Amino acid sequence: MHTSLENLFYFRTWIQLTLQQKWRQKAGILSCLITEDAMHGHPEELGSLVEVLKSGMVTSDSGHQYKLQSDAKCDTMGTLWRILGVNNGAQRVFGEATGFSLLLTTLRSFQGDGHSEEPFLLVYIKVFTYILRLMTAGVCGNTINRTKLHAIISSHTFYDLLSESGLLCVDYEKQVIRLLLEPAQKFFSKAYCFEFITRFP
Repeated sequence: MHTSLENLFYFRTWIQLTLQQKWRQKAGILSCLITEDAMHGHPEELGSLVEVLKSGMVTSDSGHQYKLQSDAKCDTMGTLWRILGVNNGAQRVFGEATGFSLLLTTLRSFQGDGHSEEPFLLVYIKVFTYILRLMTAGVCGNTINRTKLHAIISSHTFYDLLSESGLLCVDYEKQVIRLLLEPAQKFFSKAYCFEFITRFP
């Protein structure tokens, strides 16, 4: 039989998994609504997605906060990049909501985990891939956003965080370089960029 502490642990784990699933469903619904209504930027809805990714936390109906797991983060980033690919107003809102600072926030979260070995690096490179795809979607055909992203990538802070993430290792350095080159391709048209990022699962 399980002890009361074990039962509490299982119950909290079940709540957290349920909450993660509900959040992913909510993000998917928001994606459908915003994609269908491409005439508006939906700053409140997009802002909420960005803030959840920045904090890394989701709040239950009862007010309890739980850490957003890596798969849920990737799903949320995927939701955002699909929105940005079809909604020009959403691109503007994303830039104004300091969405590009998510790149630094994501790298800082790797430090907070305190791990730099396998299998943690497998998780980190997956999340890093998703965040770079999101950055690419945010700059496609948008000069202002490209300038904002350039300021972040060219900063010492970005260099330091990337160096300390453990991703610049033999196994992943080529993938990191390729990902960083994608948003730098100035010849990307809006249509090509959207087709490019939607090829990625």
